[in-house]
Amino acid sequence: MKKNPGKWLKNFILLMAALLAVTGILTAVVDPFFHYHAPLPGLSYELSQQRFQNDGITRHFSYNAVITGTSMTENFKTSEFDALFGTNSIKVPYPGATYREISDNLDAAFATHDDIAIVLRCLDYTQLVKDPDALRTDMGEYPEYLYDSNPFNDVQYLFNLDAMFEYTIPTLIRCLRGEPGGVTSFDDYSWTGEDTYSRDKVLPTLLSYQGMAKQENLTDKERQLVTDNITENVLNQALANPDTEFIIFFPPYSIAWWSDLAGEGTLKKQIQAEELAEELLLTAPNIRLYSFNLEDDIICDLDNYKDEGHYSPAVSSMLLQRIHDGKDEITKENVASYAKAQEEKFMNFDYAGFAGKESGDS
Repeated sequence: MKKNPGKWLKNFILLMAALLAVTGILTAVVDPFFHYHAPLPGLSYELSQQRFQNDGITRHFSYNAVITGTSMTENFKTSEFDALFGTNSIKVPYPGATYREISDNLDAAFATHDDIAIVLRCLDYTQLVKDPDALRTDMGEYPEYLYDSNPFNDVQYLFNLDAMFEYTIPTLIRCLRGEPGGVTSFDDYSWTGEDTYSRDKVLPTLLSYQGMAKQENLTDKERQLVTDNITENVLNQALANPDTEFIIFFPPYSIAWWSDLAGEGTLKKQIQAEELAEELLLTAPNIRLYSFNLEDDIICDLDNYKDEGHYSPAVSSMLLQRIHDGKDEITKENVASYAKAQEEKFMNFDYAGFAGKESGDS
């Protein structure tokens, strides 16, 4: 029988086209990254990829409060927040993110929801003195095709084999197995509570402390960076949404992190940057501001941390309660005295003595 290469090639192309079509249709219908719609009833969705799922969560889920920020917000529980503040919240952390990335996501929230009562947002110190348009290009792929409204670049999602085999098909399999529909709890989404929190992980930084270096002051250029970063990515958003209460906090990094700054000569500069940011933020009447660096039971208890900055779920719960109770709030009346208290504390702290005591040395 004579073979027909042309017919074989045509059939192969048709088969591939059919497979692509099925892939695209299934992904669009199930939509594991919520690019087109909210979760479908009866399907069990797994939340696990922040930069791929957060935008869809923000646009299509039902809520009236948002918990957002970097990995410093991953261990917050929306159930605790809602019980304290009477809200229906989502949690959308972006590990390592700059202020710009988080601000862009909040823009999407306000564009799609007109009843947001509260935004709880952390401002990491490490991203404070940065260009306002900076993005973390070292954190992996930015799936821009999921963030915009351009239908033509959706092919990167619809025909994405990783999305198909790691999310779409497992979602369908869970349905076929009879698993109840729903979505991963926001208490569990991004949860890192199973990590080990121990002074043994933090002590090496303190033990490497070699003494207080000559401290630098914030330069005019750096002051402008802080001003632009805060104004463009935090302050203007609050002013544009006066009916929303913005609860902004600086996450309490451990005393080991501050020893690093003391040793490299940037401690005083960091405190000046924070004070400048606080003064700017407090010009918005709907911003409540918190900082916890004077709380030794948090930052000096090294068992609270898994590294110099990341604190335990217990601390996350403590922060929510303290915020609800109005403790550690920074106001126009105390912003200057708080900055002075921080400078006195961290400039005069006995880092070496504390490290020796924590390590058991006499």
